[in-house]
Amino acid sequence: MDWLSDIKVVDLSVNAPGPYASMMLAEMGAQVIAVSNPAVAGGPAYAGDADDPLLGARGGPGDALQRGKERKALDLKTAEGREQLLVLLDDADVLISEMRPGKLAALGLGWETLSPRCPRLILCEISGYGSRHSLADRAGHDINYIARAGFLDLVRDASDRPVIPQNLVADYAAGGTMAVTAILGALHARGRTGQGTRLDLSMTEGVRYLMSDIAAATALRGHPSAAWRQSLGGGMPTYAVYETADGGWMAVGALEPKFIAILADALEWPALSGLMADRAGWAEARAGLKERFATRSRAAWEALFDPLDACVAPVRSVDEDPPGALARLTTVFGLTGAAEAD
Repeated sequence: MDWLSDIKVVDLSVNAPGPYASMMLAEMGAQVIAVSNPAVAGGPAYAGDADDPLLGARGGPGDALQRGKERKALDLKTAEGREQLLVLLDDADVLISEMRPGKLAALGLGWETLSPRCPRLILCEISGYGSRHSLADRAGHDINYIARAGFLDLVRDASDRPVIPQNLVADYAAGGTMAVTAILGALHARGRTGQGTRLDLSMTEGVRYLMSDIAAATALRGHPSAAWRQSLGGGMPTYAVYETADGGWMAVGALEPKFIAILADALEWPALSGLMADRAGWAEARAGLKERFATRSRAAWEALFDPLDACVAPVRSVDEDPPGALARLTTVFGLTGAAEAD
């Protein structure tokens, strides 16, 4: 896609949110220059990076977040490195940073310095808590942000223990994706005003924003947090996952009565609809669904439900390759065209 072919992005970030955001902008046609520290080989050092495919790939040749980008090594702790960055920014449209609030300014590269020199520049600073939070200068990662935002409390297993959803929520959804949304909005506004702006993005507040409807209903209608785990959090028997005979899993998402009826028919268990009509029957419904799904392999259930509009799907692993998945991975913004070509 060449939607942003006239846009130049300079990305100073190294972890997940910033590189993910600039990757999305590159997919939309922007010229992206990823700036790295020449003193650091590859990416950041993480515990476990020797055998973790995600942590070990960061900054290396297998780092998917670096695709479509130019790479430039600059030591921003030196006057020469900072001056070279400023030259890059003279005709840039966007600068992305993941440094903690105040660190960019401490290098002499803060908004007060950049704005007079590059008045059309959009500075997007992504941090865990944002510059105005009492914890602004504290370190953190995805798990910390979703914990403070209230998200981790919502996602529980059968023993009521919080479940960590990889690092998809704060880093990628509340960080990278929201950064792209804000950048696109700022570019649109600049088209009217001619002026750049500074975006101060907090991943913790971003997670809270993702939970807008839940947070609002909790505050306005007095629902406790636990109430949200009784339905879409896996509490509803027909919105849950069930193990199959071969150790696989099937995800059931039949919320509406019409889908529950299709599910009941496929399982040859007409009583299911009645059980789901009243919470008093949910325990029996869950036990029955668990028992039935355990009688066949995942492939067998997939073959049964694929032709049916029952909101039932196999839980696939990331190393399985559904038709067209690889093409869609690298051309996400051309999804319509890719789908038509499949």
